[in-house]
Amino acid sequence: MKLIIFVVLLIVSQSFFGQEGWQSHASAYVDTLRNINDGIREAYIQDDLSKIAEGHYNRAMHNFSVHLRDQDVINDLVESAKIYRYIRDEVGFYKARMALAGFYIEEDIFLNEAIKLTAECYQFYKSSGDLLNEARAVTQLGAGHQHKLDYDKAIAYVEEGLKKSILLGDKKLEFENRMLITQLLGNLGRVEKVIEQAELILNAENKLGWTDHRSEANFLIGSVLVRDGRDKEALPYLRESVDAIEETNDLAYRANELLSQVYLRLNQTSKAYEHLQRANEITNELYSKEKYAMANQIAVKYQTYEKEKVIKELEEEKEISAFKLTQRTRFFIVLSILLALAAFAAFNYFRLQKHKYNTERLLGEQKEKIAKQKINELENSLRIENLQAMITGQEAERTRISTDLHDSLGGMLSTLKLHYDALQIEHEKLGEDKDYLRVMNLIDEACKDVRDISRNLKPTALEKLGMTAALKDLVNRYRVRGTLDISINTNNVDGMLNEETKLHVYRIIQELLNNALKHAQATEIDVFVNRTEEELIVMVQDNGKGFDPSIVKKGLGLGNLQSRVNVLSGEMEIDTSISRGTSISVHIPISVAMV
Repeated sequence: MKLIIFVVLLIVSQSFFGQEGWQSHASAYVDTLRNINDGIREAYIQDDLSKIAEGHYNRAMHNFSVHLRDQDVINDLVESAKIYRYIRDEVGFYKARMALAGFYIEEDIFLNEAIKLTAECYQFYKSSGDLLNEARAVTQLGAGHQHKLDYDKAIAYVEEGLKKSILLGDKKLEFENRMLITQLLGNLGRVEKVIEQAELILNAENKLGWTDHRSEANFLIGSVLVRDGRDKEALPYLRESVDAIEETNDLAYRANELLSQVYLRLNQTSKAYEHLQRANEITNELYSKEKYAMANQIAVKYQTYEKEKVIKELEEEKEISAFKLTQRTRFFIVLSILLALAAFAAFNYFRLQKHKYNTERLLGEQKEKIAKQKINELENSLRIENLQAMITGQEAERTRISTDLHDSLGGMLSTLKLHYDALQIEHEKLGEDKDYLRVMNLIDEACKDVRDISRNLKPTALEKLGMTAALKDLVNRYRVRGTLDISINTNNVDGMLNEETKLHVYRIIQELLNNALKHAQATEIDVFVNRTEEELIVMVQDNGKGFDPSIVKKGLGLGNLQSRVNVLSGEMEIDTSISRGTSISVHIPISVAMV
């Protein structure tokens, strides 16, 4: 009964709230971004390569700090590193590379590349005697291995980073390493060790008068106690975590959500509802923050456009005034010509009347044709809307399933792996047991499969990095299958395509790759995506066994493909025959594909 009451309260709580609180933050973000952009433009005018590189770096870190424009962050850091290398500024070069690796780790993408970049930076700082950045690099290596779930390596790197930070006397870096160790111990299920480390951090910060890690440390203690089934012990830590939070962020959401679950299990329904409602508000605030920042960016562009429009109108008014002055001198000449034309028009009037009836009849026929054409267009529009609704529903269901897999099954598999890791630590001989190792391998494979399935259902790389990077990530996942030789070529497709087109194109290519592997049994596949002035062209070719298109009208996912092509007002061409391979091309009008 209490659970039913709780659910009813949750449903009632779903309402919109004022979003004005983020407007000032968004405005500050846009002002800073404008100043950075002005500095970059000035550096280009002065041809100061050092300032240009620094400007790209500053813009990347500014966007990184507010988690916006992820693809621009990557582009700016790559450009900054390229310019620093050109002017032979090694310090700047490795600074940009280190930041790029940190971004990859933060966003949980390209982790192997991130670890490789960080290791290169570590070797440079070590050889150059830069002890502080050497310590930061080894700490970042630990964070990278933590994201890869390689906890043993992560702990080794973080402990090395902790020793270096203590020797340097850098308290901020020391506490960062201590927090990473605490998180890793939590991942391994070491409840008492987590409590010990987190309490150590809290006591040390209290002596220093700091509050930087108070909320997260308390949350880590509370979360491991909840995982251990000790809700009552976890409660004061979670309350302290929520009380210590000073800004709206992901930690605030997770702390309030977990506290709500604990209160619900302890039969304190009203408090459970209160914290769940706060978690929902935090989600909306985070969304509003991003929305208003982007809106203000658009506003800046619009203001610039309006200023240019006013200037253009003033210039046009001057031209019109000059034109009127010239016209006065020609007035009498034009008047004479008009009188002659009037006489000629009177002569033709009676002749035109003769054709009036025929003209009206033709107009009536033409109107009838236009009406029929409008009816056909309406029917096509309704059909496309129905297809769009169906595809939107499919994508929503994919997103729900992906979230459920990641949050539920993925979480349970990760917990299971942690428990098995803990068993090996407690029973050393288990590491030699073949059955135990076989189970561990199966768990690792299950974790990887769940992650791959979740990424296939919801292409997060498409949202964060853009079309080119997302397609390369998709192709890389297919390359690991056997001896498959697959290549991808993209041209001029990033930045200008709208979100709907990018998602449809991604799904079309994904379906065609699946067909080539599953049905055509292809060993070589070529993918081409190109944008011209008139259309967006997608082509996938394989050397598989082909098929007879006159027989295979449905199946092979062709129905879903044709639906997506229809929604984009495009055309699909299939060139294949048995034992000759397959080439499928899709042509999408650029007016539909562009933003």
